[in-house]
Amino acid sequence: MSVVRIAHLSDSHFGTILDGVEQALTAKLHELKPDFVLLSGDITQRARRPQFEAAKRFKDGLAPIPSFAIPGNHDIPLYNVFGRLLQPYRGFHKYFQSKHETDFALKKVRVLGLNSTSRWRLVQGSLNLPRIESRVLNDWTESQVRLVSVHHPLDCAKRIDDKNLMTNREEVFGLFERAEIDMVLSGHVHDPYVGLSTARYPNHRRAMILSVAGTCTSSRTRKGAPNSFHWIEVETETEKRISITRFDMDDQNHFNPRLDCLSRFIRDPETGWRPV
Repeated sequence: MSVVRIAHLSDSHFGTILDGVEQALTAKLHELKPDFVLLSGDITQRARRPQFEAAKRFKDGLAPIPSFAIPGNHDIPLYNVFGRLLQPYRGFHKYFQSKHETDFALKKVRVLGLNSTSRWRLVQGSLNLPRIESRVLNDWTESQVRLVSVHHPLDCAKRIDDKNLMTNREEVFGLFERAEIDMVLSGHVHDPYVGLSTARYPNHRRAMILSVAGTCTSSRTRKGAPNSFHWIEVETETEKRISITRFDMDDQNHFNPRLDCLSRFIRDPETGWRPV
């Protein structure tokens, strides 16, 4: 059986990390040995050099596990106005990753990382559709399962967070549907969520999986949502299957799987994904 194992982290917010959390997360990832680690933005709290340096030490500490990332709105300088306008991604590029968008394939699983941030917006996000359309609709024939990672989500657990969803999400979803994207990985709201797109987008025929990871290391947690990450297993045999398990931090600084937060899906060739 061909399985790709992904550790989906988000919103680490280096600069706001409590003692022991980073070490516990690193230890758990080395224990699980994912095929790669995906970080969906807000790696730092204020895009400052010491915070990017700390993020780089964390990434280097994951070796030999490869990691890929996209920036979040917190990875662009806020108070350094000239830096924000002239070189918004300088810290991200210098200390973390040379490009702020990714595109790679592993065992018939392709991951496309897209940048939903902008120097002109402080919090909300969107995707520049004319800029990304050709990339999203590019030839996916060698990829049996297609994943997209963005920072700003297309759905969320609580309606109070609707203001944090991608501003042009209807148009974005339509593009993803045309490309037959299987799953969208995001973060931003610090409140984990896994569901099917049909709940938020009932007028679209093809169902895709929407997975929003919580904050993996920051002290900026939400009620009922401690530090966490998503463990994703993608099967690419005759029947395409995806399982998502949420790992939560406990009072003893250990990340453990939440069996009540395990989601399993299987793909129908015509209508997309459905629960198992």
